[in-house]
Amino acid sequence: MGKHGPLEVRYEAGQLVLNSPSGNQSFGSLHRVWQSVFNRLNLKDSPPQNVLLLGLGGGSVARILRQELRVAAPITAVEIDPAMVELAQRYFQLDAITGLRIIQGDAIIQAHGLTGRFDLVVVDLFADLDLANGVDTMGFAHALRNRCEGVLCFNTVAYNGPSRRRCDKVKANLERVFTSVDEWRLEGVNRVFIAR
Repeated sequence: MGKHGPLEVRYEAGQLVLNSPSGNQSFGSLHRVWQSVFNRLNLKDSPPQNVLLLGLGGGSVARILRQELRVAAPITAVEIDPAMVELAQRYFQLDAITGLRIIQGDAIIQAHGLTGRFDLVVVDLFADLDLANGVDTMGFAHALRNRCEGVLCFNTVAYNGPSRRRCDKVKANLERVFTSVDEWRLEGVNRVFIAR
């Protein structure tokens, strides 16, 4: 049982994935979202020097960066749910990812409390299929601006009226504190904001 409800590790199309009741948390459609984002950002040819992951899940982003793109940069990951970390270690070889520092805690608080700046910040914070509490606040947008000295990638999901409004609010907040914000729509419901 995860912090936001049951978690399930199962095979889909021959691939082991980590799901919550309503959405994929790692290695399914979410993995494809981040593969697309990092491909469009050309991270393979222009790798980041340091990475902050707010929301680790089963480790999809860390795996893509390390094993698929061969990014050697140190990765700091914040994950609130110890069950996620335990499942990632047991089923997805999270411990095999070198240079990965995991902070167990609330990413909203850690975004304010961490020191240093990162040239790639990835935000993927959900309670099942909904954005986590606090990610659509101006305070969080300012904290992200303070942590980011390169590019911010902020994943959201818009599947109904309330979720679309929260996505719009995230985008509006980012537009107030970053110089530019682009929106990439992927996998039907994902809206990923790329802020610089």
